[in-house]
Amino acid sequence: MSELDTHAVPYSDKRDNSGKKLQGMKIVQMVIRRNLRPTFSSDCPPLVKELADRCLDSDPDVRPSAMELLRIIQRMQNLFPGAQFLSLTAMVNQAEELLSFGSPRRGFSTSMHSLVDEGELQEEGGKNATELLAFYRQRCEQFHAEREQTLAHLAQIEVSKEEAHRLKWELKTKNEEIADLEESLKKANAALFQTKAELIDLQTENKTLKLQEQDDRQKIQQLLALTQPITEQVTFFRDCRPEMQQERKKKKPQKSGFAVRGNAPSLKNITQSIPPNKVLRTIYMPNEQTAALTKTIENLQKQLESHQQLTETRIQALLDGFAEEKAKMLLHQQQIEEKSTQLVKQVEKTKRVLTQTTKDYLVLRHKSQETERLAHEEIFQVKQKCDTLVTEKTKLTEKVREETNALREVVREEGNQTVLEFRNQALSRERDLHILKEQYAAMQEACTKRIQDLQKLEVILYGRGLTAQERQVLRYDENYALDSNELSEEIAALQRRLMDLSVDLAEA
Repeated sequence: MSELDTHAVPYSDKRDNSGKKLQGMKIVQMVIRRNLRPTFSSDCPPLVKELADRCLDSDPDVRPSAMELLRIIQRMQNLFPGAQFLSLTAMVNQAEELLSFGSPRRGFSTSMHSLVDEGELQEEGGKNATELLAFYRQRCEQFHAEREQTLAHLAQIEVSKEEAHRLKWELKTKNEEIADLEESLKKANAALFQTKAELIDLQTENKTLKLQEQDDRQKIQQLLALTQPITEQVTFFRDCRPEMQQERKKKKPQKSGFAVRGNAPSLKNITQSIPPNKVLRTIYMPNEQTAALTKTIENLQKQLESHQQLTETRIQALLDGFAEEKAKMLLHQQQIEEKSTQLVKQVEKTKRVLTQTTKDYLVLRHKSQETERLAHEEIFQVKQKCDTLVTEKTKLTEKVREETNALREVVREEGNQTVLEFRNQALSRERDLHILKEQYAAMQEACTKRIQDLQKLEVILYGRGLTAQERQVLRYDENYALDSNELSEEIAALQRRLMDLSVDLAEA
């Protein structure tokens, strides 16, 4: 088709391994072997393009047969005249002869190896095998290098993983130790505050005991004073109680008063018995336990202040601990929220991956089922094709056997005929050899006789006293130009001819 379009044989400039240009079926073999596809010009007729598309179709049932192609070319002969047309027709005829041995459409692929030069195939196969071997060796080396790099990287990751695991374990241990120490600190603080409270109680008890000791000493002194003469003592003091100060401010100041003992009648009875124009003066006698009670009150106030201070310190420590626990709880809550967010994201990502994986799995399963179905169909078609090819092979084998038998018969007949011809030639050569032997014997006898005559003549001439030059002249004059050497050479030539005939006869 390309030749019809360009009026030139495509790929005619290609050369074989010896440097010669490819011609005829060599070009077809190269196109088949290398799977070449010629290009067509833009002004190529649609009929030629359509025919070329049919010829290049992958389905063998669509491709035209060689006879159909030849008929189409013959119809287009008047439309596309050119010098290359006859060569294209000859190539098509030759291809039809090659394809006539079997199916015209499917036999092309089966008989392709018969069109390809076995030497070139072996040479290209060797080159391809060498290139493939070098390529796969390079790929293997690259794979081993990548494997070593991956193993080294995995070893580094393994070391980092072990180090991270060790650090996590140490961090966990430290956190547990910190928690234990904090718990111990809390217990120590509680024990410290308890000890301080006990210390305050003990100090208060100690002061109480001291006051009790003073009171006991005072009582002992009083008991000792009872054994001595009584000396009356009168003590005057001013009442400093707050309510009495306020009442005194409200009342008018009194200029004088009476001194009354502690065990005197009540103030009300005295007031009623005194006339209005007299001044009342009140005298309070000191109680014996006033000083002890005052000291007890002071001790209790100090104990209360100590307990308040200790309680405030304990409350402040509890507030500080609560603030620390709250900060830790907030930090832990923040970490939990971050971890929860990461887990939610990871769950969403896992869901997306699961969805995509499920989708891919369903698609791959559908594709695998479709591929399996197509494979079964293809296997069935291949089996049918194999059965067809086996049938064709059987037919071809029978046909080849018949042709071989016929060819064997023809070769046998030709061999018999050739043997007869060689036998006739051998007989004729034997006859010629026998004749030559007879001629050789006659010639040898004649030569022997002539040699004897010449020897006799030479003896006679020598006896006459002639010189050698005169004898030579005499020989030429008497037409004896042949001497003994020439006769010997002629005999040797006859012997060689006899030997050649003997060798030819033996070969026949």
